[in-house]
Amino acid sequence: YRWCQVANAIIDYYTIMSLLNRQQRFLLFIFIGISIQNGRIDAFLPASQTVNQPTKTKQSYSAAYKFLTNAERRGGSMKAEPTAKEAANEFSLSSAIDVPRIAITIACTFLTWAIQIQNQYTNVLASSALTLACTMCFDKRFGQAAFCGSFAGMASIEMVPTWQYAMGLGALTSLFYEVLIEKKNSFVGVGGRLGATAFIASLIIAAMQGLPTGLSLASLSIDNLQKSVILSMAFWHAVGSAGTILLRATSDDTRATDTVRASATIGLIGALLLKDKTAALAVYGGSFVGMSAPTRLLHGILPSQVKDGAKVPDTSSVTLLTSFAIAGALGGIVHGASIGLNWFNGGWGGKAGFCGFVGCLLYRATRIVQGKLV
Repeated sequence: YRWCQVANAIIDYYTIMSLLNRQQRFLLFIFIGISIQNGRIDAFLPASQTVNQPTKTKQSYSAAYKFLTNAERRGGSMKAEPTAKEAANEFSLSSAIDVPRIAITIACTFLTWAIQIQNQYTNVLASSALTLACTMCFDKRFGQAAFCGSFAGMASIEMVPTWQYAMGLGALTSLFYEVLIEKKNSFVGVGGRLGATAFIASLIIAAMQGLPTGLSLASLSIDNLQKSVILSMAFWHAVGSAGTILLRATSDDTRATDTVRASATIGLIGALLLKDKTAALAVYGGSFVGMSAPTRLLHGILPSQVKDGAKVPDTSSVTLLTSFAIAGALGGIVHGASIGLNWFNGGWGGKAGFCGFVGCLLYRATRIVQGKLV
């Protein structure tokens, strides 16, 4: 039955996309994003679980008001449940090899690549929309696998010229996901680790084809850096990061605190609102930083430690938002610098996520140094 839902969702997706113009698609996706932000989509819930819409809207506004007025200062998060304790459960390790999860990772890689290549949608739109569709049809635990696969599928046709390469990229991404994320649970709570995983798979596909990475000693010149590009990327990455953590925090239902859905929603809005494709990609890259567990990003406390009752310092909402924005900006600086240095240019799957991942690590490094100096 669940597989039938998926097949129907994919068919409906292609049908809707072919019938609607850009403005109509924008309204459709904004409606989906608002529904997710409010914690529900009525069509996918039993009647007993639906709540009066004015009540839900009022609760959302109330949560946003409490956040902006700093009414909630608990455990380094704006709401302890969605960003600390819930994060511990979300980032928990699943050791079993799951065949459906592997299939979803490969399928999302291929479908994201096919959608952007065949239908000429942007890679951000293809990745975010497909991920949202998967999280609605499948178990929430498959969300990260679908997201990771879609990042790899954002690769350009120059890197992935045929469907065979797309399937191979999906298989490699699934392999690294199973080893690094599911088995090792590497860098748990650090935003961008899914993109970094997809980026590793992209490196192998590029090496198989002899594609240049642009890495060279000659490229290491300040003259190659473009100040305007770096500032622009830093700004939009910061917007994406702050927007994602804000969406997670002000939602009034734990389902809306799902980091995958929050990031995909921000990416989808950016893809539809921004005409500049590079800016939309930067917002998407920043949203991956916003997927971080606040306790890990700000204090270096693992989600499992939070789950075990570790003491978490109080952090104001303004400090939290600022911290995520700075971490996002650092990722944007890395992204912008790579463009000027001509490193991995030309549509490398997972690059935006990898830059966000590096931004998180740089932010943690600055926090550690700051702590030693104080």
